[in-house]
Amino acid sequence: MLIMFLFKIITIIGLIYALVCLMAYWLQETLLFHPEVLPMDLVFKFEHNFEELYLEVAEGVHLHALHFKLKAPKGLVFYVHGNAGSLQDWGSLSSLYASLGYDLLMFDYRGFGKSNGKITSQKQFFADVQAFYDYAKNLYDESTILVEGFSIGTASATKIAVDNNPRYLILKAPYYSLPHLIKTKHPYLPSSLLKYRFMTIDFLKQVKCPVTIFHGTIDELIPIANSERLAAEVPRVEYIPIVDCLHNDIPYQEIYKKKMQTLLI
Repeated sequence: MLIMFLFKIITIIGLIYALVCLMAYWLQETLLFHPEVLPMDLVFKFEHNFEELYLEVAEGVHLHALHFKLKAPKGLVFYVHGNAGSLQDWGSLSSLYASLGYDLLMFDYRGFGKSNGKITSQKQFFADVQAFYDYAKNLYDESTILVEGFSIGTASATKIAVDNNPRYLILKAPYYSLPHLIKTKHPYLPSSLLKYRFMTIDFLKQVKCPVTIFHGTIDELIPIANSERLAAEVPRVEYIPIVDCLHNDIPYQEIYKKKMQTLLI
């Protein structure tokens, strides 16, 4: 009797676990990406001059970007943003780059901001980022382009540095890989379920240009251990931990601003 009862309990637990795993698989995009959708007629207001543009990355799919332009820029920062919000928020970062004499190009992923479409695969995600980098290469010499990735955008930014020839790669709050991050935060979920691998470490080992990594010591979303491991396995990168800094606070830290002054020359 007891054995039958235990068998039923184990079966129920197994079914619940299987259901959780299936939901995690089918809802990956919802769990990974948290877009802010904007009205198409929204008028942006930023301190510096900018152009709104759209790139058609697939039939009927138009991704929205902001291109902040100076009269005589030293170069371009190609920025790959995090997994939430929209350009309405990310565009506020333009002030730092403008003050240092650099143009800025950033775009919203599918389903974010004024971009239409839907993120459905890692291959598609990477291709969209490359499409905008190709746009940038048509306007700027690559020797003047710095690629900067934040959070979810660090893997694709690193891949851009592998597949192209930018002057520099800057990573803010990167993760070692998505399977590693998920295992750390949700150890009960098998990493084999992930459609999005985002193997930052694999790309970083292939990067040819100089690299600087910033990470807050009290990052509440992506533990700093991720950057520590990246720096340990690829010791040629410059690793700058920022004391008492949370995940979204890196751009406001003096150590970050001072380092950017030395990079954007």
